[in-house]
Amino acid sequence: MNKPDLQTRLLKHLQFLSVSLGERSLSRPAHLQAAEDYVFQYFQDLGYQPRRQTFRCRRQEVSNVMAGAQDPQGYYILGAHFDTVAGSPGADDNASGVAVLLEAARLARELSPPRPWTFIGFTTEERQPLSSRRQMGSAVYARRAQREKHRLLGMLCLESVGYYSQKPGSQFIPLALRRLGYSTTGNFIGLVSNRRSRPLLQNLEQALKEGCRLPVATLSVLLDGYLLPAVRRSDHANFWGRGFPAVMLTDTAFMRNPNYHTAQDRLETLDVASMAELTLGLVTFIRQAGDEGLFFPR
Repeated sequence: MNKPDLQTRLLKHLQFLSVSLGERSLSRPAHLQAAEDYVFQYFQDLGYQPRRQTFRCRRQEVSNVMAGAQDPQGYYILGAHFDTVAGSPGADDNASGVAVLLEAARLARELSPPRPWTFIGFTTEERQPLSSRRQMGSAVYARRAQREKHRLLGMLCLESVGYYSQKPGSQFIPLALRRLGYSTTGNFIGLVSNRRSRPLLQNLEQALKEGCRLPVATLSVLLDGYLLPAVRRSDHANFWGRGFPAVMLTDTAFMRNPNYHTAQDRLETLDVASMAELTLGLVTFIRQAGDEGLFFPR
């Protein structure tokens, strides 16, 4: 794979979402709609047949955007939210996740035979008030998947994956985790699972180590992360709550990035080369997950 080309493609997505559009929130509905349309059009241009899952949030009509197969024999999800908090251009949170999502979906089209994957751009992850989880796009999807008895083999949540630092001390580690040897240099991608999702986490970790040069750190939490609330602050937690295996991939956001949820969360602060490495690692997992031995029974 051509890494310079991949970086150029990632930059194009980042430029449109975080610079041309900027804030993509319920407070800026036209920008939120434009981000939704951008994801839909890119999936369509790749040869998928994208569809929207539409619902109402705070009296506004919004939609998740889905592409790929929901195989009744079992399928995986790779997802990222395309909205932002009010007042932020959201380069890391979460244009970075969307860019990786779109390019992983593109590269997955080149794999043969077809793999059981659904790629989803989620809306309203940053809904307000924070207590209204039911209006998150991922919560809407997970409820439907449970109701329709989908055989979801694993959900991968891309949550702020673009900010990296080689400076010692750039990574905050909670007191409860400091003694476990996690690095205080913010140059790694973090993988977070609940106990049920540990097989998914372990296979994803192995694939990333095989497929890219990005350091990987993992954390498997008890009680769906309620003892460490910071690990629940994205779309994966809605899948945990419905009994589906899910893993969050993250640069740890506010534990590393000083620009989190501010107007300074801009494109120029991101490490696109590291994002390209992550994309290649994910494609390795997408390829491996097509092998029967890596299906995780529910």
